[in-house]
Amino acid sequence: MTDAIGEMLDDLSHATTRIQEMSEQYGDNPPAGSANDWGAARILRHMSEVEKLYRGRMQLILTRETPYLKAANLAADPGEALEFRPELEAFAIERGETISLLMNLALKDWERTGIHDEHGELSVEDIAERLIDHDNAHLAQLASAFQK
Repeated sequence: MTDAIGEMLDDLSHATTRIQEMSEQYGDNPPAGSANDWGAARILRHMSEVEKLYRGRMQLILTRETPYLKAANLAADPGEALEFRPELEAFAIERGETISLLMNLALKDWERTGIHDEHGELSVEDIAERLIDHDNAHLAQLASAFQK
């Protein structure tokens, strides 16, 4: 395993830990947010949905030759009441499945690609990097939600 892949797996593994640390620091019941300002539970729901989407793309790439990857619009339902702890548990399960998938790949599998209709050619490694970037953006948003 290359160092870059090892670092990606570490980054993916630590996201759930970082969220748990925030909840311990600021309390396990962050403000719910509003339709225009997502609260922590809604952020986690979104992260879980993106996790499933990205893992599905990876699985498609791994099982087909250069598949087409359709863009998706994951709009949250602002009226749905969500609770932080169940959303964190759901995210942790989804992330565990992604890490399990990635840990069992051969190095050549990380280079397999699909064609995304907006981003062009994407490898499994590219998608993992996008997932880390997505995590980082929402971890900052979560920290802000906890401090309100």
